[in-house]
Amino acid sequence: MRAKPEIAVNKKSHEKISISATQQSIPLDIVMEILAWLPVKYVLRMKCVCRQWYTLTQDCHFIEKHMSRHRIKCSYNKIPITPPGNSQDNFQLICGCNGMLLKKRIASNKFLIMNSATRQMLEQPDPHKNSFGMTFSFVPSTACYKLVSIYDDNEETGNEGCEILTIGSDNLWRTINFPSLNDANKKREKIMVVSAGEAVHCIKINKVRTCFCAEMVSLDLENESLKSTKMPQGLFTNWEKVWALDWNGCLSFAVRVEEVINVVVLEDYKKLKWGKEKIVIPLAFTNSTPNLLEDLVPLFTQNGDLWFWVKDERFMAYNIEGGKINCIISDTEASKMEKCGFYVGPSSLINLKGMQPVKK
Repeated sequence: MRAKPEIAVNKKSHEKISISATQQSIPLDIVMEILAWLPVKYVLRMKCVCRQWYTLTQDCHFIEKHMSRHRIKCSYNKIPITPPGNSQDNFQLICGCNGMLLKKRIASNKFLIMNSATRQMLEQPDPHKNSFGMTFSFVPSTACYKLVSIYDDNEETGNEGCEILTIGSDNLWRTINFPSLNDANKKREKIMVVSAGEAVHCIKINKVRTCFCAEMVSLDLENESLKSTKMPQGLFTNWEKVWALDWNGCLSFAVRVEEVINVVVLEDYKKLKWGKEKIVIPLAFTNSTPNLLEDLVPLFTQNGDLWFWVKDERFMAYNIEGGKINCIISDTEASKMEKCGFYVGPSSLINLKGMQPVKK
């Protein structure tokens, strides 16, 4: 998931909406209040009532209010038990932002941004062929959406590369000079890419003889600058077993120790400021299910809930304060549910510049 979403829309939506008494018998704030409670599909119908209602539904404040009023929905990848007949319409979910989803069309490997609620989509240029980590983020300070792709620049040496695309203004990906973390004495064991707040972090776990060490490159999405950081010695004894995740907009690291998960939060990655105390999350809810501990993977924290992926089977939300499971998502029509491509957020009315109706 995170804080209340901020919305970027056309500048015209910031203009004051004025309706004379002869045009509108119901006060505009009452109309806004009523429409904000309606599902997206009904709001799309209501905007056809008159020009004023159409303008209202495009207003950024209305869109933000509408998103805050509606229940969180989940989107995820699944492998159907029965393969579909037309792969042309199959998509792989990569990630999501403000009710919009970044997807890859399986048949053509083309990427697109889709608003499933409004049935609008926007195709994106192809990223680097060796891309292994993509993120989709809204940058409040510049009121724009950006895609970031991390890729293997040289598969033999293990060097990474980075490219970025500002949606609506860039027609091609822009390459950013990515500092090399490669060292002949270090062997890359794994790499993690996490989007948290207004930054994208690439965490590289290296092995030097029998010891593990972690290095990180962080991309500031506002000014598109990069910062390299070496993780403190002694933070974790075995980085190979550490998960990196978004903790309410901050980068965090989690590791399971017996029947608890210990979390340390990097509150300010620029100043390398860590949370004063580690967060300890008991996993007592796993006692009733054999082998659940081994299959449990933490994904992110949002609105007080820590979301887990139970390998191949389901997703679940654990309320940290209440100490109980809030939500379980499983699918009888899927033989496997994948960790990659899981998004939790409300439906939205956002329509990015250039979006086209989804072809039936």
